[in-house]
Amino acid sequence: MSTMTSRWQLNASYTTEEVKQKLEMLQQELDRFKTVQAPIRSQLVTLEQLMCQVEELSDFVYCLYAEDVSRQEVLDLLEQTDTLQASLQTGETFFEERLRTLSNDEWTALQHEATSYYLTERRATMERRLPAEQEQLIQALAVDGFSAWEQLYEQRLIRLRLPLNGAAVTIGQAWHQAVHGTTRIDRQTAAAAIATTCAAEQDDFAMILNRIAGFRLQVYAKRGWDDLLTELCEQNRIKRPTIEAMLTAIDQHRPLFQSYYKRKLRLAQITEPEWHDLEANTFKSDRAVSYATAQTIILKQFKDLHPRLATFTKHVFEAGWVDAENRPNKAEGGFCASFPVLKESRIFMTYRETYQDVVTLAHEIGHAYHNSLMHDLPFLEQIKGTSIAETASTFMENLVLDAVIEQSAGEEKLAMLETKINEGLKYVGTVPNMFRFEQRIYSERKQGPVSSARIAALMREEEAGFYGDLLDEAAPFKWIYVSHFYDTGKAFYNIPYTIGYLLSNQLYSTVKQSKAAFSDQFEPLLRASGRSSIEALMEQYLDGEPDSVAFWQEALEPLLSAIELYLQETAGLVD
Repeated sequence: MSTMTSRWQLNASYTTEEVKQKLEMLQQELDRFKTVQAPIRSQLVTLEQLMCQVEELSDFVYCLYAEDVSRQEVLDLLEQTDTLQASLQTGETFFEERLRTLSNDEWTALQHEATSYYLTERRATMERRLPAEQEQLIQALAVDGFSAWEQLYEQRLIRLRLPLNGAAVTIGQAWHQAVHGTTRIDRQTAAAAIATTCAAEQDDFAMILNRIAGFRLQVYAKRGWDDLLTELCEQNRIKRPTIEAMLTAIDQHRPLFQSYYKRKLRLAQITEPEWHDLEANTFKSDRAVSYATAQTIILKQFKDLHPRLATFTKHVFEAGWVDAENRPNKAEGGFCASFPVLKESRIFMTYRETYQDVVTLAHEIGHAYHNSLMHDLPFLEQIKGTSIAETASTFMENLVLDAVIEQSAGEEKLAMLETKINEGLKYVGTVPNMFRFEQRIYSERKQGPVSSARIAALMREEEAGFYGDLLDEAAPFKWIYVSHFYDTGKAFYNIPYTIGYLLSNQLYSTVKQSKAAFSDQFEPLLRASGRSSIEALMEQYLDGEPDSVAFWQEALEPLLSAIELYLQETAGLVD
């Protein structure tokens, strides 16, 4: 297997000129779609094709942008895709209005379509929407309003430079040093640079956050939505009692989570901790893990689980689907893009030769595998919420991490165990904190703009509720560099990651008991994820009661067991 594929093969799919032409063609087709009165079945087929192509090109353009954020021609294409997506939303609203006005006989006849789940869901959703003309007006205004604020945020964040170690670095690079720096002084220096720069910029970012929240609240008010989580629940096909049961289960274990942090601090002999001390590993592996080694680790574990998974992953590496190269001008973070027309995916990350990067790579391959299981379905059955989308990825994370832990000893084993726990606490600690913080921001925004000082205070209050008396002050400017707060397409974008993490824990435990469950439960659940609610998937494939705290308690067990093992393994290392 060739290991020289650390940069993806992207231009082989489409050239920049082809993308521009296709975007223009799709815009014309959408304009026709919204004006031509065709039979409802014909309209459904056309809409599905348009949605599939817009998804493909939008993801492709974002890939172009992420691989080199300095290219002006790609920024122009991003603008074009934003306009196209708004036009598509208008076209969907046009179609959904026809669904709402169908007679009972027409509706019954349409139920025989393969995409009946989507149709039923959309018809129900339209009952919670304004008349079509008003919804289309909102979508049109969002292009230069709501969405434009998100674009401004992205540009401001990407262009932000921090003075660190004699160089000007991005906030992502500074954050990486704050968490993964070799020494505590390195971490403190990076954290101080982040704080200083964010403090100088906080009023501008607060204004952007206020405008995004304000626009969203205005839309909710016009629709008569009193519950802030209405859109979140719609997008993730989940009910509020399910989320509340999950959060209740998590909160019951805060004392154990705090015990873990206290042990870390004692081991590191830190008496006055800062936020980065809780995220940084106390134990470290000195070994640099090459990209080729990461491929070998992942392939071995995937092959042990199922040959089908290994064969797919080998193709991902050899076909050049991954951009892992560490180079200037790349966007921060990682993602997996789906190309439903080509029936392919692309994985984006920056590989820095740590075990954490191995885990990230496995995570993104999980997304790609999920996509592959759905690419042969009608496109309308490929549409899934973030919660279930994060399930396969976190499953693969656990698979690789546990294997490395089992094969390690001494300090390296403890380092890998810490990595597993830190990842889990991100989902059950950091993310729920941000979810509650965001709800408070929106509640206060109803009364008017929220100052940057107040935003920071709300963040501190939520963090204090989780960490207790461990910290004098958590990261006060997390609300600036966590981009999920500024996402206009997905409401309350953080909490779905917790849902996906815990569902993946349940699936992982099931598959560990019997590898046959990979084919019998894991894959079928993923294939059904575009035509089922979270509750239905839980009941059918996990034999779970969604609003039962006991179900979510069981889903927490892998993390709780890891913490207990860590406390046991390190008991003799403290006074």
